[in-house]
Amino acid sequence: MTLETAFAFVAALAVWVLIPGPAILMVVGRSLSSGFRSTAGLIGGILLGDLFYITLVFLGLAALGQILGEFFVVVRVLAAVYLIYLGIALWRKDPQKQIAAPATPGDTLKSFLTGFGVTLGNPKAILFHLGFLPTFFDMQSMTVLDALAVMGIFVAVLGAAFAAYAYAASRAGAVFKSPRKVRILNRASGTMLIGAGTAILLKRG
Repeated sequence: MTLETAFAFVAALAVWVLIPGPAILMVVGRSLSSGFRSTAGLIGGILLGDLFYITLVFLGLAALGQILGEFFVVVRVLAAVYLIYLGIALWRKDPQKQIAAPATPGDTLKSFLTGFGVTLGNPKAILFHLGFLPTFFDMQSMTVLDALAVMGIFVAVLGAAFAAYAYAASRAGAVFKSPRKVRILNRASGTMLIGAGTAILLKRG
C-alpha cells in the first residue's frame, strides 16, 4: 500500500462520512439526549461491526454474509426496534424528573450492542466493503500489515467523524437547562432515534 493510495482512501472516507445516514442520526440523537461520553459505546459498536465485515472481505469470506443473511436480518430488526423504543422513551420522559448522570456500565454495554447489531444486521455492508476496498487496494497483494493499516485508517477516520458529530451534539444539548427546553431536546433526539430505527427497519436485504 503506497502513501498516495492511503491518502486517497482517507479522502474517500471523509467524503463518505459527510453524508448523514442512519448511523450519524443514531450518534447525534444519543449524544443530544445523554451527552458525549454516553455515545462512546454506540460508536465503538458501529466501528466493530464494520471491522467485522472488512475482516471477512480480507479473508475472502464474503459469502458468509450471504449464508447468514437471515440471521443478520433478525439482528438488524432487534437493534432497530430498540432504537425506536429509546426514541419513544425520550418523548415520554418527564423533564422534571430527568437527572443528568454519567452513563452506567449497563447503558454503555447496551449502546455498544445496539451499534454493533445495527451494523452487523446490514448484510449489504459487506457488499459495500467488497466493492469499496478493491477500488483503492490490490486485494491479492495485500499483506497482514497492509490489512491492519487499512483497518486503522478506517477506524481513525470514522471514529473521529462520529466523535465530532457526538461532541457537537452534546455541546448543543448543554444549553438546554429549563424543563421546557429539556422536553424539546428529548423530543428532538427521540425523533432522530426513531427516524434512524425506522430507516434501518425499512431497509431491504
